[in-house]
Amino acid sequence: MSDAGSQGTDRDGLKLEAAEAAAALVRDGMVVGLGTGSTAAFALEVLAERHRQGLRFQGIPTSQRTADRAMAFGISLTSLSAHRQIDLTIDGADEVERGTLNLIKGLGGALLREKIVASHSRRLVIIVDGAKLVDHLGTQIPVPVEVVVFGLDATQAALEGLGAEARLRLGPEGAPFVTDSGNRIIDCNFAAIADPARLEERIRRIVGVVESGLFISRAALVFVADASGVRRLESPRIHRGGPPILVIMGVSGAGKSTVAEELAARLGWPFQEGDWLHPEANIAKMHAGIALTDADRQPWLAAVAAWIDGQRAKAQPGIITCSALKRDYRKIVVGDRPQVRLIYLRGGLPLIAERLAGRRGHFMSASLIQSQFDTLEEPGQDEDPLIIDIGPPASRLAEAVIGLLASAD
Repeated sequence: MSDAGSQGTDRDGLKLEAAEAAAALVRDGMVVGLGTGSTAAFALEVLAERHRQGLRFQGIPTSQRTADRAMAFGISLTSLSAHRQIDLTIDGADEVERGTLNLIKGLGGALLREKIVASHSRRLVIIVDGAKLVDHLGTQIPVPVEVVVFGLDATQAALEGLGAEARLRLGPEGAPFVTDSGNRIIDCNFAAIADPARLEERIRRIVGVVESGLFISRAALVFVADASGVRRLESPRIHRGGPPILVIMGVSGAGKSTVAEELAARLGWPFQEGDWLHPEANIAKMHAGIALTDADRQPWLAAVAAWIDGQRAKAQPGIITCSALKRDYRKIVVGDRPQVRLIYLRGGLPLIAERLAGRRGHFMSASLIQSQFDTLEEPGQDEDPLIIDIGPPASRLAEAVIGLLASAD
């Protein structure tokens, strides 16, 4: 066998290992989303074997070819009309972003149905080999975008207006590829994508676009098979049993907003600038260089806590900045809320003073920096903070936060 053939066999073996790990999560009575593509095909084979051994579940396929294979295996199929909530979906991906577990899917042509099924799944489990892991989405492959036929050229031009090299996908015989829903696919090469959440939103706003292959903050778990075996990567979204709310704390000038914006861009989570929740009277004081009292801060802290509780009520993740300098302040905004995770951006007075001296357009006067350090009570171990030392670029600090969050219990 040639080297290329041997490598292909090795990769198939790795995919099978990852598929076996994912299929082991299926239990009797589950409704299971069945993915499309070469890797998902391995999972379907493993599930078929478990079905022959007595496991009983119902499948919701993401493409007609997956439906045909599942029926040939004797797997019972159902639909979203009968089951609005899917227990678990097992699928492959074309790229997986390290840390965030954001995905590009759709090279198999089923991205629309795959995203519909994923959006109705309690857990989306992805299986890949190690070659699919990237630092930034778009590094190796284009973003598939499903579009309607009418106005196709205009839609393609609009996608090019976002900075993409956009090409209509063709089938094996040279005719335009047609999806199961009768649409076309335009493959858009953006190169490495710095802000996948924003790009997904911009693509979605183009009239004529049905859906894109960017799957942001959807995967709960990724099984990666490589030469070292099968690794299990947890999403930062699955934290302490629920979506997390990150409170980015630190003195003024620590870079809270910049880091929070980087996190929001990578994770696709809602972001609230906590400073803008201050009452007008507080803002006026800070503009005048007058330090706030604890009494001044109470309505502000209550507003921060209310935003957090709003995200918790919706079972949605979120990111909010809040200096939270005193332990008593943190008892208000964090308290006993299990979903809330404190991210402390730690930095010394000389570095912070240098940053504030060059900052423009913020209502916090640089003259108040010493009062911030005088007020600061660094979080203790009992508060279970994730501590990040500032200094490196915000993008690196955000990556560090994501890594710590994904690896935390």
